[in-house]
Amino acid sequence: MSRIINLFTKNNLMKKIGVLLIIFVFFSSLSYGKDMQDKHLTRIKLTLDNQKEVIVRMSDNLAVEQFLKMLLANFEFVDYAGKEKISYFSKPLLLHGVPHGMIASAGKMFIYVPWGNWGFFYKNHGDSIDKNLIELGQVEIGLEYLSAYKNSFNAKIEILP
Repeated sequence: MSRIINLFTKNNLMKKIGVLLIIFVFFSSLSYGKDMQDKHLTRIKLTLDNQKEVIVRMSDNLAVEQFLKMLLANFEFVDYAGKEKISYFSKPLLLHGVPHGMIASAGKMFIYVPWGNWGFFYKNHGDSIDKNLIELGQVEIGLEYLSAYKNSFNAKIEILP
């Protein structure tokens, strides 16, 4: 009987509440971590001229959020400087407050702020940070398909589930 009474003493009750609070915080942080991880796992698929597919892992910034709201969409790309494929947005993005600056390396998806165009580097195009660039993502699969096109091409772009 004294053992039952002991379970309900103030000291034991506080320990139990403390343990429950720790468990709650732990599982809440797991859920938050998964949400943040999922946010960084957004991927898009480009289907080039209805044939080849390119998969891109998107960055986490306001420009990307605006871009994703435009999809599903088709874009025409042209080669520029033998190192990048560029296209133009159907409407300008609001870039105030978006972090500027990235190294123009192969596989990067970017916005070139002065012209308002966007594209992909398929070859390295510098080794220092260019403040005129905003990073949108990184090609994970299919960079060789982008570099293979010598002329213009069309791409259907969609968000992957």
